[in-house]
Amino acid sequence: MENLVLETRNICKSFFKNEVLINVNFSCEAGEIHSLVGENGAGKSTLMRIISGVYTASSGEYLINGEVRHFNNTLEAQQAGISIMHQEFNLIPYLTVYENIFLGRQLLKKGGSIDAQAMRKQTMELAGNLDIKLDPNSLVSELSVAQQQMIEILKAISINTQIIIMDEPTAALTIAEVDSLFNLIRKLKAEGRTIIYISHRLNEIFEISDRITILKDGATMGTKRIDEVTKDDVVSMMVGRPVDNIFPERDRLLSTDEVLKVENLVLKKDQEGMCFSLKRGELLCLTGLEGQGQREAIRSLFGLYRPFSIELMINGQKAQIKSPASAKKRGMLFLTDDRKAEGLFLDLEIFSNIAFPIIQKLKKGGFIFRSAERNAAQEYMEKLNVKATSSAQYVKTLSGGNQQKVLLGKCLSPKPNILLVHEPTRGIDVGAKIEIYDLLKALTKEEGISVIMVSSDLLEVINVSDRILVVYDGKINGEVMGENATEEGLMRLATNIMEDNTIAS
Repeated sequence: MENLVLETRNICKSFFKNEVLINVNFSCEAGEIHSLVGENGAGKSTLMRIISGVYTASSGEYLINGEVRHFNNTLEAQQAGISIMHQEFNLIPYLTVYENIFLGRQLLKKGGSIDAQAMRKQTMELAGNLDIKLDPNSLVSELSVAQQQMIEILKAISINTQIIIMDEPTAALTIAEVDSLFNLIRKLKAEGRTIIYISHRLNEIFEISDRITILKDGATMGTKRIDEVTKDDVVSMMVGRPVDNIFPERDRLLSTDEVLKVENLVLKKDQEGMCFSLKRGELLCLTGLEGQGQREAIRSLFGLYRPFSIELMINGQKAQIKSPASAKKRGMLFLTDDRKAEGLFLDLEIFSNIAFPIIQKLKKGGFIFRSAERNAAQEYMEKLNVKATSSAQYVKTLSGGNQQKVLLGKCLSPKPNILLVHEPTRGIDVGAKIEIYDLLKALTKEEGISVIMVSSDLLEVINVSDRILVVYDGKINGEVMGENATEEGLMRLATNIMEDNTIAS
């Protein structure tokens, strides 16, 4: 390979006693789309953060265009032609779209003042290349997760860089947005730029990649051309064993006991509204294209969004949910789709996060003992297979997948009757997904917990759900039993192109 733009040699990285990377060798060519895959905690994001100047390697070296380099910060990496789009957003909520994109490198007029008009214009041009509709003047705090993800993409491509690292760039995107992103990636490749693509979505990887490198437990398992391997080969290398079936066996013995009834849920004035119910031990899924109302619907149930109207019956009794506190009193817990901003205390320990909802129950004589918090957290760390040195490890040092498991443990520690989960496997590898799917089945079928899940992953929706409600323009556009659902049928309902907007259930 004569056109190497990046090469790592025996890169090692440790956080305290935890070895994250062990003698990792990795290389990229000019004009290549090179995917990096592995389970959460395999070291993918850590390796990329070393290359982009966020972290410093414990040992080893890396070369850019044949020259040994060492970056002390991301600015030095950007100046050397490397930009990174992180899985976790790095946006300032109370700045506008264009201010975030040009943060730290504002365009200036001749007199030295900030040229806001030029930045807004360039933002519109960048967004146009991706067919993204974004108002440059909108505050980031007012945007959806998917829109924030697109801003991260625009930030990364706005810098004239040779190597662009994309860490889970499509996690919150619709099918159309993914197609637009892939078209842009191919344009960047044609210009001779190198894309390092990190994703758990194997379908995307096999569609877009030239080569693929697999990491497991911080070590390189191999690098292959994409036409040399199958998806089964990649999964086996990732998890160290063959995976015959990602999803648990379906169990159709549903209870007739209704634990939740939702009527007249109108998200906005002049919308048609929703009516649905939830049975004991059922996993009910709300799905649809981004922005159709499923996000607002699940948040309405937990008191995080105030709809135009809503009527609730919980266990046969009328209920008013005006806040998360009132939802919790009714036995409901919510797993957010934004664990960084809403779900976790990143600067606290694992045990502090998991035990937080039950901290009052752990008090003895008016005091809170750390040992009680650790004991409470340990049960869920084992149940969820959280990979950490101990429950005292800070959450911000965990991989994205392990952070997600901690968030799920935090939701389960109060032992809810109804669990509301929004994109529970977003940004999680195949092995971790299997664990969460098995856990969701155990919660519903063995413990009798009722689950409402919002998910945009259609394979997940079809194979995990007992019943599926497809949301379109703030209303239920169709109801399908999980065992009868198909991707084509759900997409027809989601895009409202059914000749008859019903599917037999």
